[in-house]
Amino acid sequence: MSSRLALLDRDGTLIEHVHYLSDPAQVRLLPGTVEGLRQLRQRGYTLVMVSNQSGVGRGYFSIEIVEAVNLQMQQMLLASGAPLDLLLYCPHSPQANCGCRKPNPGMAEQACRHFQTTLEGALVVGDSDCDMDLAVNLKLPGYRLGSPQLPRLDLLPALLDQT
Repeated sequence: MSSRLALLDRDGTLIEHVHYLSDPAQVRLLPGTVEGLRQLRQRGYTLVMVSNQSGVGRGYFSIEIVEAVNLQMQQMLLASGAPLDLLLYCPHSPQANCGCRKPNPGMAEQACRHFQTTLEGALVVGDSDCDMDLAVNLKLPGYRLGSPQLPRLDLLPALLDQT
């Protein structure tokens, strides 16, 4: 397995954004997700989901719900031949001031420990300011999905070729 990490947001990046998603039946992969993940893997990236799930900390749903949604997404990706290598999430509310909530580095550090690697050559892909702030905090390139430069994840490899 590669040691270069692709740190990928979940909602609005890999799957359709549903406000406080709490039903696995609502999981829908975004167009281009599967092909984008395949291309990243072919380029030697280890695929790591990093997702804030403050609905748990706010009491909207349980960790078990987050796990069920993540399992549904991973099963869909696995069936398409593009599974993630690691799924991480922060269950805390913003008021908890934890180190794992993006844009803090906790989940990226956890991924490095898990794969016994560093952030050298890593990148961040997400759809929000928080994701881009994570990239800045980690001193990594950040790619904003849904931007004019990156409307779909499967277009990321061409963007990487330009840098």
